[in-house]
Amino acid sequence: MKKFLNNLKKYLIIFVITLIFLEIGSYIVLRVTSSSSSKNAQTTSAYVNIPLTIYKQQNEEGIIEPLKKVVVPVKENYESRWANREFNISVKTNDRGMRDVETLENHEVDIAFFGDSFTFGHGVEVEDRYSDVLADSLPNFKVANYGYFSGFQPEHYEYFIRNNKDLKAKHVIVGMYIGNDLASDIQETNYDRETNSLEIPMRMISEEGSIYNAPKLYVFPVNKLIKYSYFTKLVVKMINRSHYRAVLFENLLPNVPNSVALETGQESLENNRGIIALQELDTIIAERGGKLTVLLIPQNYFFSRKNPHIHPELKEKITEVIEGDNVYKTIQKELTKRNIDFFDPMPVLSESSYFDQDAHWNKKGHHEAGQALANHIKKLQQ
Repeated sequence: MKKFLNNLKKYLIIFVITLIFLEIGSYIVLRVTSSSSSKNAQTTSAYVNIPLTIYKQQNEEGIIEPLKKVVVPVKENYESRWANREFNISVKTNDRGMRDVETLENHEVDIAFFGDSFTFGHGVEVEDRYSDVLADSLPNFKVANYGYFSGFQPEHYEYFIRNNKDLKAKHVIVGMYIGNDLASDIQETNYDRETNSLEIPMRMISEEGSIYNAPKLYVFPVNKLIKYSYFTKLVVKMINRSHYRAVLFENLLPNVPNSVALETGQESLENNRGIIALQELDTIIAERGGKLTVLLIPQNYFFSRKNPHIHPELKEKITEVIEGDNVYKTIQKELTKRNIDFFDPMPVLSESSYFDQDAHWNKKGHHEAGQALANHIKKLQQ
């Protein structure tokens, strides 16, 4: 018995020491990989990973608390670099936390852009965003880009516009990424239209300023350990980037591709919350004397098979999806039925408009879409 206890004590000591080293090592790895000390990063073709740490915490827990002036809080007068394998760009914000060079108050804006990462300018310099390309083509209009400043899907924009009654732009353009604005982004949002209250309970903001999944999303015991263990955080981070990420989550898998039914046009959009929010926006903007245009942003699989953003079950059936009924055709029919103006950039885009691995538009894609959208707006202004 004494020998057993001695062995048990020895193994417990080894176990504890191992845990300590794992925690210390994991802490170091996480700190290094999440570091945003990137102002001096050089633009090279070599692989660098500089995360976007543009957000600011509103409380110690990192819980996002939407305010009237901002849905997701962004750091004001902030500057850093943001890079991965395919881009290395500068990100700066003005004193309103917007990625615009000029600071405009709401009442000064003639054309207002709303949208998610595409509109914010994921992977491109500020002057190459489609909103800035349009602004260059319409120099007589004051343009503001609220991308990221006010959310990720149409309910976020509705919340912001309802709260900011001084925004009476002649034209409001909503960039609608069909790959997640109709489903996953909506599932992660609680919006009460009657009280105009919005919650984003599935996301939190780290001390560094990046958005991460709320612990309650994870299965037990990960949901408990991730709050206190750096090793658990590191393991979760690695699995989250793999094909096995689903095993980490209990009820809701965040930021997933559209379901097979939605992607193939079998799911009706009549009661889709994103579409309903667009209808509400169309009414509100019209009452303020403006015009809404929805910029449809197609997924990269319409042009490339390199890293298609599509449900895994459909990766071998992309041609059939494109040629048959699909969500891109369905949303156009729904918007037409509701008499909501939209612009389809598909004819001017190509495989070379997207990054090879990243699913977003590159500089070429933004310029193509921005110029074509500018021509559309010019026609509406005539």
